Amino acid sequence: MTIKTVAIAGASGSLGKPIIESLVSSGFQVTALIRNGKNSSFTTPVKKVTVDYASHESLVSALQGINAVISVLNGPGLDVQPALLDAAIDAGVSRFIPSEFGANTYIPATSQIPIFQGKIAFQKLLAQKVAEHPSLSYSLVIHNPLFDFCLAGGLLCDVKNREMTIYDGGENKFSTTCLSDLGTVVVGILNNLEQTENRAIFIEGVNMTQNKLFGILEKVTGSNWTRKEETISDLNTAMYAEMSKEHPNPGVFVPGFLKVAIFGGSAYGADLNEQTPGLDNEIVGLKAYSENDVEQMIKTIVS
Repeated sequence: MTIKTVAIAGASGSLGKPIIESLVSSGFQVTALIRNGKNSSFTTPVKKVTVDYASHESLVSALQGINAVISVLNGPGLDVQPALLDAAIDAGVSRFIPSEFGANTYIPATSQIPIFQGKIAFQKLLAQKVAEHPSLSYSLVIHNPLFDFCLAGGLLCDVKNREMTIYDGGENKFSTTCLSDLGTVVVGILNNLEQTENRAIFIEGVNMTQNKLFGILEKVTGSNWTRKEETISDLNTAMYAEMSKEHPNPGVFVPGFLKVAIFGGSAYGADLNEQTPGLDNEIVGLKAYSENDVEQMIKTIVS
């Protein structure tokens, strides 16, 4: 089968926009599912359909004639993903790409991290539904952090104060890629259905260590940065302690647990090159960044 029509849930978010741009430029007919009561605008020409995620009929109607559904819902929005999946099945959708985009949850240690439990539960549900309805297939995208997005957002370092906390010595490798690459990857999946069917797709644009990143940051800014040392074990313990509080702060434990998954090394599957059978860059048409590309990207973000 050839995928021609694609619906995106969460289309107006940070992940949705680059995916839409790539899909439209590649000739796909794109429908953006807009939550009832929300007004969203797009620079790329797409069909906008308002949906009520609490109504199965509304979702099925919106997905009529759609070949593939991509979910980039996040936060509380993930709660409606099962309803979206059920509607996709009843509407005759062929491929479902859930809002996985992120850490390597196929590794036991990562799959046990509390903030990923919603994703783990949906992975199991998705596999079950596909087994029951073989006309539907799925692909999940694993890439670890979005490098440019997380660097600018302060997850990888503190740009403003020129500080970086280094975990376990800073030599643990971690895979990463950029926000703009997600569109390339999704298009690659939809153009290679058989090779991407019912499995996770592992991609990497950049292979990095904290020590390497720290060196580049000092180089491109021409200044000395403050280096703090910590262990992943201590960070992990602190995040569980935060969650055990009567009123845990998501602003603390969410980025904390993300750092555990990113900087925790092989125990958390952070280097996707170690994943068997390896990266899927070639299948989806994603090229790795050169060292010069990485330096220029970092310079643009932190300068």
